[in-house]
Amino acid sequence: MKRSILFMILVALFSSGLLMATVPTIIVITKEPIPIGPGPQPLSVYVIPVSGTISDIELSLYFETTIGIATVTVTDDSNQVVYRGTVNTDATSEIHVPVNLWTSGNYHLTITYTNTTLRGEFQLE
Repeated sequence: MKRSILFMILVALFSSGLLMATVPTIIVITKEPIPIGPGPQPLSVYVIPVSGTISDIELSLYFETTIGIATVTVTDDSNQVVYRGTVNTDATSEIHVPVNLWTSGNYHLTITYTNTTLRGEFQLE
């Protein structure tokens, strides 16, 4: 009898979403291409120094290498800035931005440092 009641309580909690873990989604971050003139182009591999995830509660950015001061900007589809902040990657390797008050839709992530611009996109449902 006790097991049946416990089972019914667990089913109710899972179906209401209270025990469902939010699994973050990986954000694909790419480097904005640099316009290059005509002629032979140098071949090089560029390692993206930051990775990111999005869940329904926060945007998380993880700086795997130090890049100095970086500006993080998030805009919505109407190009309105919903978040802008700076991070000193020499002092901290990650930031977490609450997104639970943002509306559902598509968002655009821009990370700029020195002469480099990184971009990513994500969606909130």
